[in-house]
Amino acid sequence: MILFQKTYAHLKSFPRDMWVLWTATFLNQLGFIVFPFLLLYLTQHLGFSLAKSSFVYVAFGMTLMIASFIAGNIIDRIGPEKVLLTALAGNSIVMFIFPAIHHYSTILIMSMIWGVTFGIYRPASQTLTSFLSPPGEQKITFSVMRLSTNLGMSMGPLLGGFLVAKSFSSIFIVNGTSNLIAAMIIILGLKSAFKKTPRHSTKLTFIQTAAFLKQDKILRIFLLGLLPVVMVFFQHEASLAVFLTQNLRFSYHFYGFLFTINTLMIVFFEILLNVATRAWGAKTSFITGSLLITLGFTGFAFATQAWQIILLTVIWTLGEMILFPAASGFVADLTSEKNRGAYMGLFSMNQNAALLLGLWGGSFLMSYLGAQILWIICGFWGLLSLLIFIKLPQKPTF
Repeated sequence: MILFQKTYAHLKSFPRDMWVLWTATFLNQLGFIVFPFLLLYLTQHLGFSLAKSSFVYVAFGMTLMIASFIAGNIIDRIGPEKVLLTALAGNSIVMFIFPAIHHYSTILIMSMIWGVTFGIYRPASQTLTSFLSPPGEQKITFSVMRLSTNLGMSMGPLLGGFLVAKSFSSIFIVNGTSNLIAAMIIILGLKSAFKKTPRHSTKLTFIQTAAFLKQDKILRIFLLGLLPVVMVFFQHEASLAVFLTQNLRFSYHFYGFLFTINTLMIVFFEILLNVATRAWGAKTSFITGSLLITLGFTGFAFATQAWQIILLTVIWTLGEMILFPAASGFVADLTSEKNRGAYMGLFSMNQNAALLLGLWGGSFLMSYLGAQILWIICGFWGLLSLLIFIKLPQKPTF
């Protein structure tokens, strides 16, 4: 009961603007359907090979990574809200055009454009979230932001599973429409907040932004440690779908159901978990979260039954609930407001690099070595993150 009271007190302290942003995030993620089903769309609907389809992720991921790095600099100069609205509008346009394209080279080009709009969204959203957060509440704030994100995603992929069974094109239309609705809510609901977000009076070069990695040892070690385990985590976006539907012969609905389990756990337990572990040091959160993610995905090498898949999903979800809010809050607290966009850009670039390398590497390993080898390699890769996080210098709790 005390834990629920503490959680309620934290939620009550958040300003109105924060709730507007969370609402827009929820609606945006409600329509976030295309990405989890993209590999299936390319292989089963358009008939491209798994290797060819995986290269679409490479094209998407390369521009995604570059865009997130560039976005940090722009965010500090013009404000996160303008970059966020640009990302939502651009993403919507890409979604409406995508199903009309069937040639492989054109799909690669469109995926690269999508990577740009997708890449600037995350650092802008995270920077705006950190600005609107009450002082000292970054970890809890990002937990609630993830709640909004995952509440939408609990419904989106499940809906996507039914839509895909009838028409792949419909998932693009739903995704693009949700982007537009989210943009309108931000425009109408955050007018007053737009004038309050900090701006950097000095134009930083991209070289100066990258120099933060050299100057900040804690940031450098943290990002290095985060990369392998996030690569493992992103296997749920593509490789897991192929493994379940082709290797174990489960339905699309079962894959969507796993997303629902993952998201409902986050909706009902993540804030409580992070309030309960609020006093944990950053290193403790990173090690615990990484360990659970590693165990969850490595276990797929030995799983054949539905209940085993569900149990492993619960395990890696617990790791996700601990690791990612702690990581976002950690980065937000590492720097002052004037450079927060640059730091969030580097953080997003790291995650996007993990997305690119994880999805491409997972598809490659599954194609040439098989699913079991992929999951075992995930175990060793996650262990690398644990070893690096053990070396992370201790930082005060956030």
